[in-house]
Amino acid sequence: MSHFTRIKTVVRDQAVLCEALRGLHYNFKEGERVPIRGYAGNSEVGQVVVDTGSAYDIGFQRQQDDAFNVCADWWGVNLKTPIREGDFLREVNRSYAHLMVRQQVVREGLIIESETVLPNGEIELVVVEAA
Repeated sequence: MSHFTRIKTVVRDQAVLCEALRGLHYNFKEGERVPIRGYAGNSEVGQVVVDTGSAYDIGFQRQQDDAFNVCADWWGVNLKTPIREGDFLREVNRSYAHLMVRQQVVREGLIIESETVLPNGEIELVVVEAA
């Protein structure tokens, strides 16, 4: 019996996802069919798989619409690691969105003048036009 849960995300850019995971200091593997380990030797496959330091992984699976699902046996992840589902998803989504905004700013030829993390965790970017 599988204990895997799949959560739909808006994450589409694998390179930015990996950059976000690196920035959050997660160890992960990339590939077409990387095993996502779960309860009692059950497994799924994903394209980006976070090693939680236990027998349970957190995977990102590319879907037909090019977005990724997060796939994990959260019971085991929660039991065997300090990683919590909601916190993990929030921090990955926040980091991914931040990196995507920074990329868009650069693509539009703008300059980031300052960047501040607000007390509520939001990130404020002050952007100016290039001279």
